[in-house]
Amino acid sequence: MKFLSFSLLLILISCSNGEVRQEVTDTPYRTSGLEQFFLPELPKWANTSASGQCFKKHSFQYLEFNKLASVYQLKYPELVELQAQYNERLESYFRSTAVRFLKPVEEAAFFSNTLENVRGGVKHFKLPQVPAVDVIWLDRYIALNQVSEIKKMNEMGRFDERLPILFSSCLSKQDLNQWLIENNLDQVGFHTLTAEWLTPYGSDLTMKAGLQLEIKKMLNENVKVKFISPSEILLPTEIVL
Repeated sequence: MKFLSFSLLLILISCSNGEVRQEVTDTPYRTSGLEQFFLPELPKWANTSASGQCFKKHSFQYLEFNKLASVYQLKYPELVELQAQYNERLESYFRSTAVRFLKPVEEAAFFSNTLENVRGGVKHFKLPQVPAVDVIWLDRYIALNQVSEIKKMNEMGRFDERLPILFSSCLSKQDLNQWLIENNLDQVGFHTLTAEWLTPYGSDLTMKAGLQLEIKKMLNENVKVKFISPSEILLPTEIVL
């Protein structure tokens, strides 16, 4: 059964219809030499989260962790950071221009600059030293129309007691930041983990049956993690504790 699930994921990735960032289909062939580090992008119909009951507005570029680890000696947290930061950079660029694809020289520059940042120790997911964190599954609160419960937790001071991390398997970082502003939650001080952080690779650098994030690998091993969900589904399929 495990082999079957793994095979299905490979088929899903290999069946990508060539969609690119912001759902554009006419993409010039990569000639920057970086294609070895990129997995084919998922087709639009696969950009969903069944457990979160949500759809992704954007497609994301997933990286080939095995090759990157071999060539650049990167560990799992660095690989996840690289993928997240690269996708964040792409979204910022595409939001600022009418262009909907990168030229090979631009792609090489984006990737190289992001890689150097990560190798230099730059982190977009960096927490203060705390003994415990709350991970709030935002997608389920939205799907069940229970965002008011998050606001109640904030009003009751829960997020003053334990560091809060908002997790979304569908929203990008910029989409989530906009959502926080629209819902008057941008001053809470949430740390965030968004769709850019999900990968088909586990920390052992083998491909898994679906996108996921091994969240404890991104934290200090002594940090206790409590997952907060509004329903009987305790964990999304994308989170591995």
